[in-house]
Amino acid sequence: MSKIIVKDFNLDHTLLCGQLFRVVKNKDWYYVTVRDRIFSVRQTSRHLEFHGVDKDFLEHYFALDEPYSAILTHIEKDTHIGNAIKRYHGMRIVRQDPWECLISFICSSAANIPKIQLNLTCLSQFFGKKISLNGFGGYSFPNPGDLHDLEKIFQAKTGFRARYIKAANDLVTESFLTSLKKIPYPEAKQMLKQIPGVGDKVADCVLLFSLGFTEAFPLDTWIRKIIQKLYFKDKAMPERKLRDFGLEYFGRYAGYAQQFLYMLARESVSDKK
Repeated sequence: MSKIIVKDFNLDHTLLCGQLFRVVKNKDWYYVTVRDRIFSVRQTSRHLEFHGVDKDFLEHYFALDEPYSAILTHIEKDTHIGNAIKRYHGMRIVRQDPWECLISFICSSAANIPKIQLNLTCLSQFFGKKISLNGFGGYSFPNPGDLHDLEKIFQAKTGFRARYIKAANDLVTESFLTSLKKIPYPEAKQMLKQIPGVGDKVADCVLLFSLGFTEAFPLDTWIRKIIQKLYFKDKAMPERKLRDFGLEYFGRYAGYAQQFLYMLARESVSDKK
């Protein structure tokens, strides 16, 4: 077992805030599957303890090299986001594998988290290979080009998303996704939107959660509702205005603000139940 000292980091908030899906908790350990590897991680008061990856991978994946305090200072524009930051302090935007992230968020269209997890599990079982770590078993995520059987994709309970997954498989390469990191955010977003099934929200999720575009501000049902409630006094606003609100108001780290507000929105609904 390896370990590193961490500060301003909360493993629970980071892994359970809806940005990634192939995560399983067993007692106090999380098992995270990333493409063709599994790693386990848990947090103590000062450390992250982990198996299956090295220190450099973990620090990069959890964005532990980000200037976290400066990011929070930059986005803390009002008491609403300030309260969310206090409640979920330590949540980080992870750096996922871009291909797996793309397929994950294509699966997210009109779906909840358990449904997305089911789709990804089935796709991995049908098209991936068995992998394991310390007795915990799973499946690798198929590479671009490996999701070649449309009928099997349908059998993975993906529904109308199956054709979009197949199209992405046929069109997208690893080099294409990597190349997006080198161009400005608006251009990268437009290029992603050329892929069938990828609209504004899916493109922004891929840009934020895997390609390092912290200005991306994915707009889903949760974010739409909480923005209208907190910032527009429940007044219905045009989709474009809501989409532009994040970057215009929170700036280059709008994606962090989005995740804090997303967590706040989900918990406010849970509190009412």
